[in-house]
This record gives sequence, structure tokens and C-alpha cells, in this order.
Amino acid sequence: MITGAVLAGGESSRFGRDKALEVFHGTRMVDRCVQGLRALCDPVLVVANDLSRLLDVDAALVRDIIPRRGPLGGIYTALFFSPHPWVLVKATDMPYLEPALAERLAREALQDKADVVVPRTGPYYEPLLAAYHVRCLPHVARCIRDDKRQIISFYGKVRVRTLEETQWRPLDPRGRSFWNVNTPEDLQRILLEEET
Repeated sequence: MITGAVLAGGESSRFGRDKALEVFHGTRMVDRCVQGLRALCDPVLVVANDLSRLLDVDAALVRDIIPRRGPLGGIYTALFFSPHPWVLVKATDMPYLEPALAERLAREALQDKADVVVPRTGPYYEPLLAAYHVRCLPHVARCIRDDKRQIISFYGKVRVRTLEETQWRPLDPRGRSFWNVNTPEDLQRILLEEET
């Protein structure tokens, strides 16, 4: 089994309101993320600094152990509380998840000897839709202690299995699983892209 974790702790400063609660195609983004992971993962955790706004989400709510450390802190919390060795992480501001891509990430994680299974687009990792093993915990903790915010800061200390673009693109031809919403303009752009 694999644990799912929706990272919903951001302050949404560029968006201007809580992205997790933003309605997208009739469903709040946090709920879309939970639903997408639930097909593969049990349990599904929602990790955030402030859980009071998420009390009606149908998932296990987990408060960040170390608040205000960004997505890296959320990954740390998800790994800490996961009942399984692997956690499939997804950011709440990524409204899409192609099931075939999620299945491939989970399968690679459960069959591989790696500590991280992460897609890559060109030279860039996609660390907010990736699988992490609990072996990453001490390395993530060290980055947090050293005030390193980039998720990939600890990748050099663990075994990373990369899902290259040639491998994931057939599963998600438009790369929609990696579209993220940082601003209201991003949301409008995604809605327009859907129509093309």
C-alpha cells in the first residue's frame, strides 16, 4: 500500500485567497486532489498549517509538525505520519491528476529500490507530484534545520528514480498533471487551455 498526501499548507499570497478551497469545475481543489489520490492510496492525508478551514474535507487531516516551512515541511509531516513506507505527494494547487501517471509513479515506487520517484520535464524535476520513501525523513529534516526550502535540496543525499518525459508523456500527453495554479491568471489560462 501507499499513502497519499495532499499538501494544502500554502498561504496563497499570490492567488489572493485560499487556493485549496477554490472551486474548480464544481469541486474545491483540495477535494479534487483527495479524490484523485484515493483511487490508489489509503489513507489519504491532507497536510496544512491551519486545519480549521479544512474540517469538512473527507480525508485524514494532519497539522504541519514544523509550521511555515513550505512544501518541504509538508512532505516531512506526511512521511512522519504515514503508516506505509511510501507516500505519493500532490500539491493542492495542481487540479489535475491523470490516473495512468499516478499508477505509474506508485508502481515504480513499490517495485524500485529508490527513495524518491519523481517525474522530470526536460531538465526540471516535478517534486510536487512524486513518491517519497520514509528513508528520506532524516535528509528532509536536515534541510529544514538548515533552512533550505527547495524540495530537491535533499535529492543528492538519496537514491532518486527519475520518470523521464519520454516515459510519462504517453500517460499524460499534455502534462496536465503538472499544471499548477499560483495566480487567478493561471486559473484562467488553464480553463482556456482546456478548450484548445
